[in-house]
Amino acid sequence: MNKSFYKSQVAKIVFLFLSFVMTTFILGGFILNGLLRIPSQIANVVVIVAILLITWKAYKKEGKNLSELGLSVNARNIGFAILGMFIGGLFIISLVYIIAFVKGYPVVFNSTFNGWYVISGLWLLLPTVILEELAFRGICFKKTIEISTVVNANLIFTTLFILSHWINLGAFGNPMAMTILLITGLGHLLYATAFLKAKTLYFPIGIHLGNNWVNLFVFSNLDINDPTKGQVKPSLINVVGDGKLPLFNGQFILVTAITALLFVFFILAIGKWTPNKQLT
Repeated sequence: MNKSFYKSQVAKIVFLFLSFVMTTFILGGFILNGLLRIPSQIANVVVIVAILLITWKAYKKEGKNLSELGLSVNARNIGFAILGMFIGGLFIISLVYIIAFVKGYPVVFNSTFNGWYVISGLWLLLPTVILEELAFRGICFKKTIEISTVVNANLIFTTLFILSHWINLGAFGNPMAMTILLITGLGHLLYATAFLKAKTLYFPIGIHLGNNWVNLFVFSNLDINDPTKGQVKPSLINVVGDGKLPLFNGQFILVTAITALLFVFFILAIGKWTPNKQLT
């Protein structure tokens, strides 16, 4: 590959990624959500449209369109979105029950369950999920693969994905939180593998949404020492625990290892998915 061409492509990728970051924080966070007091959900939708326009214009200059990311609205792609939600939900259900078994925590139906609360979680989470997929598994990720390798692209975007979670959740200076969030790197590998196998962002969007929705709205933690905390989140199922902050001990290492292994299992399962097994 011509060295000057390579440098120009790297510069283009960096520019695109920074434009996504600036659009999210300046347009979405500072202007819409901050100055204009527009609700976060609406602000996120506006940012998604802006990022899609940036992506579309970048592809248009090359004589391409958003179908490069599999963003066409058709039965195949919608099918992958639905399948992704099922896989993402199955992942979290498996993880919750395995970890609850290891810790000896009961998993019980929530008597204060509110169906609207659970369903509304889909809308609340969807804009953020779409933003993350466009930024970390979209045009920048794909172009990095084109000028390098899948391995190099995954190393770069795994690191960026972890950093974004450290920043968004204020984890810097908290070794335990930073350690826990390292697992988001495996999240990137899961979503990236889904995108590359299905050739549509609808698939990782579905998996990502299924993960977050089931984790945050279908399940919730109930502190056995203070049951009133469980009334705050009328989720479908409660995991009854002691409510204590995690400590870096043998149990923490075991739970982290289980989580990592389950990620690896799902990554390998999707990675082994041959084209003739995909939806048509």
